[in-house]
Amino acid sequence: MATSREVAELAGVSVSSVSRAFRDDVYISREVRERILAAAEKLGYTPNLMARSLKSQKSRIIGLVISDIDNPFYSIITRIIESELKRLGYRLLLSYSNENAEQELEDLSLLASSRVDGIIFTPTTSKHASFIRNLKKQNIALVQMYRTGYADIDSVVMDDEMGAYLATKHLLQNGHSDILLLSVESPISPSRANGYRRAMAEADKPVNEEYVLHLPFQTDLKSIIKNKIVQLKPTAVVAGTNTIGMDVIKTCKEMKLSIPGDLSLVMFDDVAWASLLEITTVSQPTENLGLCACRKIMDRIAKQYTTEQMTTVLEPFLIARQSVRNLYASR
Repeated sequence: MATSREVAELAGVSVSSVSRAFRDDVYISREVRERILAAAEKLGYTPNLMARSLKSQKSRIIGLVISDIDNPFYSIITRIIESELKRLGYRLLLSYSNENAEQELEDLSLLASSRVDGIIFTPTTSKHASFIRNLKKQNIALVQMYRTGYADIDSVVMDDEMGAYLATKHLLQNGHSDILLLSVESPISPSRANGYRRAMAEADKPVNEEYVLHLPFQTDLKSIIKNKIVQLKPTAVVAGTNTIGMDVIKTCKEMKLSIPGDLSLVMFDDVAWASLLEITTVSQPTENLGLCACRKIMDRIAKQYTTEQMTTVLEPFLIARQSVRNLYASR
């Protein structure tokens, strides 16, 4: 079997350059990297990652546990995190909890046994506190993303309350007051309902709690949404996720309701199809979220700071398109 020294000799570089080439180090030029990879291919060389991790006591692997495999939002985040970790010389080990607390515990256990240096995860519960403490004792860096289930580890979250406030305020400014909030919320999720209530209060509009709907974690919510539209006859909907937004659009199609003619819609998550369908969205800085999670996990691995925990809150913003009808202009 070929060695890194033989690859270095054939490529005319140092052994350390070979190592940097295989971990995509930013400090090695593209030309040199391509020369090294060509030499490695010719000699049939592959790096011994296990030996490297045993020597350094670091696996250079980061685990990522995503809570919802069907949500494009998490696919975008995963791509950003993987790209940044690769740039830093780390590999990503991906797992899905699918909003199941027991599956999440199993995923965290598997990652820990795989000797990852750190884990970024979106918690589904706060009931695994003792297990989280054990992971910290094993010097596994931890960052929770999007939700805060544990007060003693780092967090990167969105201000979803502000997002709901922006969405509701935009609808109020367009003459809507019968606004249905559809949100998936749990004890560890940021509260969109508070933002909705704040916007309504500022506009001196009474809040009918029937219009604040907390939906279950499931993929098909059309029947629940249809029943609420029939019962309450809202003029507008705030969809708390892009998957809920898609179910609203499908429901409207089944009910032969037009958007925004019959029902206005503001949706969280500015995914690709939202602009295609001209949907007004609450956009979340996904790239900043992913990069911030990577920075935090790297800082913890490098022991750059010793405080118990640090929380970063990122602000959303509204992108107005064509899915909101101006009722003032219709009168």
